[in-house]
Amino acid sequence: MIITALGSAQIVSWGSLFYGFPLFVLPMADAFGWSLPLLNGAATVGLLTAGLCAYPVGAIIDRYGGRVIMTGGLLGASLLLAAWSQVEQPVALYAVWLGLGACMAAILYDPAFAVLTQHFGTDARRAITALTLIAGFASTVFIPLIESLLTVLAWREVLLVLAGLHVCICIPIHWWLTPPRPLARSTAEDAAPPSSDEARAVMRLRLRDPMFWGLCVWFTAWWASLSGLVFQFVPYLKSIGVETASIVIAAALIGPMQFVGRLTMMALGERARLSLVGALTTTLSLGAVAILLVSPPRLGWLILFAIAFGITNGITSILRGVAPAEWLGREHYGKTIGVMGAPMMVASALAPLGTAAIWTATGDPAWMLGAVLGVAFLGAVGFWFAALRSGLR
Repeated sequence: MIITALGSAQIVSWGSLFYGFPLFVLPMADAFGWSLPLLNGAATVGLLTAGLCAYPVGAIIDRYGGRVIMTGGLLGASLLLAAWSQVEQPVALYAVWLGLGACMAAILYDPAFAVLTQHFGTDARRAITALTLIAGFASTVFIPLIESLLTVLAWREVLLVLAGLHVCICIPIHWWLTPPRPLARSTAEDAAPPSSDEARAVMRLRLRDPMFWGLCVWFTAWWASLSGLVFQFVPYLKSIGVETASIVIAAALIGPMQFVGRLTMMALGERARLSLVGALTTTLSLGAVAILLVSPPRLGWLILFAIAFGITNGITSILRGVAPAEWLGREHYGKTIGVMGAPMMVASALAPLGTAAIWTATGDPAWMLGAVLGVAFLGAVGFWFAALRSGLR
């Protein structure tokens, strides 16, 4: 029940904050006459803030559990979505997204993974897989939902609806169902949180571990290539003359392929060796970008890209939560995943700007795709470094 409930809350939050933002850009541009870079900069500020807040949030969850911090983050997100509906100036929009970035650090995957790892211990892999399987429907549910609402309501009213969904669905779920403290410290004799000195000692050792940095490179590069491709996929295909129908088919296939990848991981369970699965996903990641870079712009190749890209992202989102615990240890997992999450969020914020800048400077989208391929290759190097250090577990 905990997994289903937390997954439902993730659908609402991911759907409203991450996938929902681009849908409000054009209505706000029409209302205010603001430029698209100015509007998209607000999301960049939010993601950068989320990266800066990732470690403190993880430290709080390690020490006190996730109930209060996640419920507080959802309350803040509700209030800030309502505040977003009232903005009249760019500075107000940026202030709202500065706050929403801090809230995102407290309510999206990383804190949820930390809570599940605390609660389920050695069974956390199956719990994280199930959570991502449910949360993967965020774009499928909320993109059409928000688009439909925007046809009958003003954009300000739709934001109030999203705020209401957080209040009615997410806050009760986290307040009543998120464990109040780590399960391992539930007993009276072990109720005290770990000392700060102990936590610092563990993290110092972890930060000296080359495997830790291999994982950081792997997941940061994956998130950067994902973010860069997601933002440039449709503009790139249009620039080379691909028909709209083919673009829609390929884009629509990515979500179901993510689901297939996660469902496969759930079916395999503990039998799936992380080193083998990671080798598969890093290879598919390189293959997906290479298909866009060198293949002719035909539907068959675009479908092949969507299959490889979707499966890669579906599985890697699970490995992102599982590999740090199984290869580095579950002790102070929240801090560990918080440190890893910071560069990921920064990469997610800057990758769309970087790919657009390369395209603009060169006038050739092939250079942009070449840069994404290079980042994906760097991620593969990081994976193999970490996997070899782990003994290919």
